[in-house]
Amino acid sequence: MEFISFQLKGRTGHFLKAEGGASALSYPFPPRTVILGLLGAVLGLAKDEPQIRLEPASIAVSGKLPTTFWHKVKLRKEDPEYLSISIKKTQKASASGKDSRATLILQEWLFEPEYTLWVSIPEPYHSEISKRLEHRQWHFQPCMGLSEMMADLLYKGKAEAELLKGNTYNINTVFPRNCGEPDFETMFEQELSINSMRMPRSVTTDRVFAHAEYYMERDARPVPVKTDKAYQWKNQVIVCL
Repeated sequence: MEFISFQLKGRTGHFLKAEGGASALSYPFPPRTVILGLLGAVLGLAKDEPQIRLEPASIAVSGKLPTTFWHKVKLRKEDPEYLSISIKKTQKASASGKDSRATLILQEWLFEPEYTLWVSIPEPYHSEISKRLEHRQWHFQPCMGLSEMMADLLYKGKAEAELLKGNTYNINTVFPRNCGEPDFETMFEQELSINSMRMPRSVTTDRVFAHAEYYMERDARPVPVKTDKAYQWKNQVIVCL
């Protein structure tokens, strides 16, 4: 299987947690559904199309756990004022007279998030996205979850990846909990810091999400895992989300 690798980075990021309440928590890295949307932005696909057209997609992601901070956001709720049927040239703008309704919420923002991604998607999109990433020719501006948080994509290359036989490997990426058995004894000896999280993996045309559980090492250090789902891509061992 051929994987295309590129770097995704930005000044800030926010990947809204579906189970978040009044305070908008963020996932520490982009969920698989978000990455599909990002690929759709590069290709110029309409909203909600990437999650359908790009399946089945093989996607892997690696990166350090970003620093976070809380940002207060003001969301206005008042309806727009209707324009009068006739307007005079001497008419001045005036207040609508409506009560200004707004709410303040806290958003957890990721500070300087940076990730490495590996993607393999169906043709003809696979060849097209390789060219677009290499020549920096995307249709829509990539973002880090929110459209206001612009992101940059840096092409790193493409290469064939070999599916490895079942054994214990040092995994360089985020990996699903059900992909194999982590070597906890070695993890303790190496003092690895593992974060566990439940995140969206796929979505239907009716906006019904399927979730999966993942493990992520805080500093993106390799994690020993016994698995038969690992790929060798150049000098790195990756596992798909």
